[in-house]
Amino acid sequence: MRRVLLILLPLLFLLSGCSQPELQAEDIDFTFQCKADVTYNGQKSACAFSRSAPGIATVQLLSGDLSGLTYFWSGQDFTVSYGELTSKSDECVLPPTSFAVILQQAVDSAATNGVLTKTHGNEFSGHAPDFDFTVTVNEKTCKMQKIEIPRYSMTFELYDFGEVGL
Repeated sequence: MRRVLLILLPLLFLLSGCSQPELQAEDIDFTFQCKADVTYNGQKSACAFSRSAPGIATVQLLSGDLSGLTYFWSGQDFTVSYGELTSKSDECVLPPTSFAVILQQAVDSAATNGVLTKTHGNEFSGHAPDFDFTVTVNEKTCKMQKIEIPRYSMTFELYDFGEVGL
């Protein structure tokens, strides 16, 4: 019986999502697609967010008058599309305080080794080039649940996760 428990215990840890009994920054999954409820400047919005690698991300607006507007960082250039219209640029043309830019920068920064510091439990603090942020992580799935950027009064509630490209 004891031998069976010794074999099954490691398997349970593998199936639980996170590899460590206590969540560490290295355990967080930074390659994903999800939906996000965004709160900023007293306004609320919804978007779809996808990140497949450093500098490669997509933000698509899901609410408001511009629902369907999509921003794509390819790692080399930036594309804005809406319906059948597409515009490509060498650099991101959005204001640096745009919630799409802030979300992309926060996740990219959080994914950089050594940026996140565990504050307590499932919360981590970090810094991007122009702002500090806090990340709350689901301890079972190792997915970010919330990103808060106090400097810009922005909060991102992340949910409905899937694999990139699905």
